[in-house]
Amino acid sequence: MSDLFDVDGANLDLGFENLKAAESPFEQGIRARLQEMWLRYEPYADSDFRHGFARDVDGRFWEMYLGCTLLEAGRTLLPVLERQRDGGQPDLCVLEDGYRIWIEAITPDEGTPGPDQIVRPVPINEGGGLVAAPIRQAQLRTSGAFWTKARKIGRYIEQGVIAPDDTRIIAISASRFGVYVAERPLPLIMTTLFPIGDAYVTIDRETGAVLEEGFHAAPFIQRERDPITRTAFLDERFANISGVIWSRIGIGNLSRQVRPITYVHNPLARTPLPPNWGVWDREFVTTRHGDEWETNDILANAVAADQS
Repeated sequence: MSDLFDVDGANLDLGFENLKAAESPFEQGIRARLQEMWLRYEPYADSDFRHGFARDVDGRFWEMYLGCTLLEAGRTLLPVLERQRDGGQPDLCVLEDGYRIWIEAITPDEGTPGPDQIVRPVPINEGGGLVAAPIRQAQLRTSGAFWTKARKIGRYIEQGVIAPDDTRIIAISASRFGVYVAERPLPLIMTTLFPIGDAYVTIDRETGAVLEEGFHAAPFIQRERDPITRTAFLDERFANISGVIWSRIGIGNLSRQVRPITYVHNPLARTPLPPNWGVWDREFVTTRHGDEWETNDILANAVAADQS
């Protein structure tokens, strides 16, 4: 087994260099945890994984974290020795009941300078003040990540790398901007893949009773030029995507209570992943009712039923 941090060269990620030096007890603890994960994941990782990790810690961590999570849940991953050498394959492959579940992982960054970039707020003690959370910008970054990987999965299907009966999943990590993104009432991924806008509550002025609550319809994510549609999972063009894994998990915060792993089923998927697969913390299933769609977190409903 190799050392995850035994990499030198140019253009190394600053986070990698800090963890490699591990001068503080906190950094030493993180480094040891990452090395332990690497020992489990190395048999399934591409040969260039360590060099990729050294230059993109957050992106490669997400892939490794998913792999270890699946292994801990009792799933079987396709070893690197059995993976296709030429032309590439998605990042992860789960072997299950005679078919394959392919997972293509991505960790979007904060974007290029401009009005659509996720800008970190200036601390109050450094002259900053109250600013709106960059929800719109985070939705744009998430939508862009989805489109990028959807196109890539489409190419894998055309090349025959992914078979017609295989499951195809995009895994998006919001670790780079997770501190600005809430989990409740809905994770941001739901308001990116479906036309779900801001939450609202209608209250009776006389009694204070809640008369109605829900979400405004919002088919577009606004931007300065050419708004982006957020109807991917209601669009047959994306029926080749089975679903999306979403989480804010990152190296600095591994708590799944605070940053759960969410799976969002594509209601139009040609090759869906069965519900209650047993890996996720939240799981959203969307079904059609006449001209409308209804979404439920089936794991939350199961917990509520157990507690009643």
